[in-house]
Amino acid sequence: MKKSRADTAETRLRIISIASNLFLTRGLAETGIADVMSAAGLTQGGFYRHFDSKDQLVAEANRAANEELFRFYSASVQGMGPAQAIETIVHLYLNQACGPGALCPLANLASELRHSDAHIREVAMEGRLRLMGAMASMVERLGIADAAAVADAIVSTAVGAVSLSQLSDDPAAAQAIRDHAQGAVAILLASAPRAPLDLAA
Repeated sequence: MKKSRADTAETRLRIISIASNLFLTRGLAETGIADVMSAAGLTQGGFYRHFDSKDQLVAEANRAANEELFRFYSASVQGMGPAQAIETIVHLYLNQACGPGALCPLANLASELRHSDAHIREVAMEGRLRLMGAMASMVERLGIADAAAVADAIVSTAVGAVSLSQLSDDPAAAQAIRDHAQGAVAILLASAPRAPLDLAA
């Protein structure tokens, strides 16, 4: 019996979701098409009915991971002021592998993404820009000058700290890296120049 378009679309989304999880937890090189399709309960031959290549799947899986990340953060900071929201998001990001939440492709796949094709790298950088934009809007509400630059520094600090902490076999050392990054963000926010008050407003 031929599948409907809705069934086909649902299957495609399921493959993307499963691939996203496998890529983030096992890595791109360690996860083949056969692994993804097996986890989805499908045959490897059916892959090409949905995707042209593994690279296309990697790009779409990364985009799906970013969507999940932002849904999680949006729900987590609902009703919070900007200072508390920034602290919460940074904490969740730094400790993303330690508890419930969403994993970020930038921190978990950066070493592999840099060797990927241009489209995959473009999708990864879209995620970075989106994270920076969300952070900048909160930083700006704190009255900080050049909110975009401060947001860039926060995102870079968090991504780097997660990547470094994953290299350590010592849980205490890994946690120290993440804690120091959280402290560095707090210092950055406290010491960042404030925008001049608009006395005409």
